[in-house]
Amino acid sequence: MKPRILAAICCATLLGGVGCNGGISGHGSPGGGGIGVTGTAGNGGSNQPPDPNAAGPMQLRRLTSREYLATVRDLIGDTSLGLDDVPSESDDLSNNAFPFRQPTAIGTLDATNLQVAAEALAKNMLTKLSTILPCTPSASTEADCANMFISTFGPKAYRRPLSTTEISTLTALYNTARTTLALDFNNAIDVLLEAMLQAPGFLYHWEMDPGPAIKDGAVVQLGNYQIANRLSYFLWGTMPDTALFSAAASGGLMTADGVQTQVTRMLADSKAQAFVADFIDDWLDVNVIASRPKDPTLYAMWNQDLATAMETEFRSFGTTAVLGSGLFSDLMTGTQSSANQALATVYGVSGITGTTAKPVTFDATQRAGILTLAGFLSVTGATNGSSPVRRGHAIYTRLLCGVVPDPPANVPPPQPPTPGLTTRQRFEMHDQNACTGACHSTMDPIGFGFEHYDGIGQWRTMDQNLPVDASGSILLDGQMQSFQDAVGLANLLAASPEAQGCFARQLARYALNRWDTAADAASIQSAATTFQASGNMRDAIMGVATSRTFRFRAPAAGEVLP
Repeated sequence: MKPRILAAICCATLLGGVGCNGGISGHGSPGGGGIGVTGTAGNGGSNQPPDPNAAGPMQLRRLTSREYLATVRDLIGDTSLGLDDVPSESDDLSNNAFPFRQPTAIGTLDATNLQVAAEALAKNMLTKLSTILPCTPSASTEADCANMFISTFGPKAYRRPLSTTEISTLTALYNTARTTLALDFNNAIDVLLEAMLQAPGFLYHWEMDPGPAIKDGAVVQLGNYQIANRLSYFLWGTMPDTALFSAAASGGLMTADGVQTQVTRMLADSKAQAFVADFIDDWLDVNVIASRPKDPTLYAMWNQDLATAMETEFRSFGTTAVLGSGLFSDLMTGTQSSANQALATVYGVSGITGTTAKPVTFDATQRAGILTLAGFLSVTGATNGSSPVRRGHAIYTRLLCGVVPDPPANVPPPQPPTPGLTTRQRFEMHDQNACTGACHSTMDPIGFGFEHYDGIGQWRTMDQNLPVDASGSILLDGQMQSFQDAVGLANLLAASPEAQGCFARQLARYALNRWDTAADAASIQSAATTFQASGNMRDAIMGVATSRTFRFRAPAAGEVLP
């Protein structure tokens, strides 16, 4: 057995062979000094019209845990690892947190986990190397076969052509494995595989084309392989397929038309289902539902199986809407879903038995769209009941892209559940505090629309033996609008240009894996305009993927361009 330290040495060797240039900049955060943040729709707070020729930064980041697992699945056909086996991304649920998963820096423990994962994957492949080897060597052709493996498998692993330095480094590593370590051919190839799976070319989005950067005015055009990978990880969450690699090799991704052709093809592929489900799940935080505690004395039926069923339904509902009709109105107001017996009980739907989800049709007067699904209502509900502030906050920040000021330290909590007071009454009393009115006057009137649903999304007409009042109001498209309940709110949002514009913005954030900046504003505005004209979410996806900020980047600080 080869020493554990070997893989780490290989990785360090390869790290030394990769230059850190190409204008990839670091992470930013809301209000921070990295990339900046707009916070609201428009152009970052400036009164100037957005520049249609601008593009935001392209940051260097590693594969997310989802991307890592999907990539090794498609690269070597291995599905043995789980999310706990690789570095993960924390779910930041703070006030104005970025909605989607962002990889953090690699620490010592993370590096060890990646090393162990690479060793496990390579060990699994040892008995089936023929599935990734392009040749069957004889004693006299082993070196040639190893070189062929490097030149064919390497570009797949790094998702771009290898540099001369990378080929030389990998070739030297193979020779060291055969001579210094005295390994046979298969084990030497295994060492190469371990090294590639720990190399920055695999672990990071560093899919740069050969040759110098191409300037276009004040920005830089992304290369074919960068576009291929941006598309693939945006729409599929995994590495490019053969068709995308071929399009990149032929230069077919340097125009918006070339990108559009690929987006149309990719959205028709079954792999797009995972993208839509992950986007919808993360956008509204339902991915954390299993970690949300509920009071067992109030919700005896709450358990992990029910939470899983809620998340599964939520993902399925979103995927069906986006990849089915594509209409934003269907996402926001549709009444067709699926539920197993436990979830059907929450919905008050009879006739559903077993653990397998079956089609259900909701009472359109009680539920309409994704915001009335139990998954969203449970995540935004309190431990012991509904939560107007959480639900209003979710609508304001995730559906309207608003920013809520951080609360002052002296905000008192609302009164606990009290006989003779509805939840709405308790929060209305709370909103009378001088230090709470400013923010809660924005969020709570929105959240009151969900008062027909308890902490896990069950329909109710009474709260503390008093009638529920689910009427509310929302500042939407520049005017205050009233609604009678969540169904009414859903219909307002479905028809709202502001909500549609925010949806396009959230798609851009997901695609770029960062906050949007003023330089992204024209691109997002263009995608939103196309989306608003059709109401079809696939047009929003296409608009983001063909936008200037998706296909170009701002030069990095200190970058010298030809």
